[in-house]
Amino acid sequence: MKLTMKLSVAFAFFFFLAATTTAFAQCTFEILVKTDGRWYAGTNARVSLQVRAASGPTLTITNLESWGQMAASHDYFEKGNLDRFRGTGDCMPSEPCNMVLTSDGSGNMPGWYVSYVMVTQLGQGSLPSMTHRWAVDQWLAIDEPPHMLTAERKGCGIGAVVP
Repeated sequence: MKLTMKLSVAFAFFFFLAATTTAFAQCTFEILVKTDGRWYAGTNARVSLQVRAASGPTLTITNLESWGQMAASHDYFEKGNLDRFRGTGDCMPSEPCNMVLTSDGSGNMPGWYVSYVMVTQLGQGSLPSMTHRWAVDQWLAIDEPPHMLTAERKGCGIGAVVP
């Protein structure tokens, strides 16, 4: 009886430890942002991104360009660009599926037409790599419809995972 109790406690402790370790483990995230090819689609504004899974931590990047992976002289978020970013944050327990993309509206010609955002959390330990792509297809601008500097997309549980 005592052995069974000890094994039960040890088993419960192991799963608790595994869950908390995963919740605080650091994962690498790769992000692609596609700016549309239409005239004046690019921006020099500061762009921020928040991504989260159905539960767990939120990945918050206050200046997405600081995660940039392009050449040092690259001009991010310009017409037709597919920009790449990479950095670390708290691991998500499941597919990233909610996204908020924000422009601060600053700079010369701050309006920005975004085609899509794709986020991949690279595998870590027992967590597999997980990717989600959000179609944005809207202006982040105050002078173009929908006259907003933020695009929010929700996609938890709708099967928008990209292999």
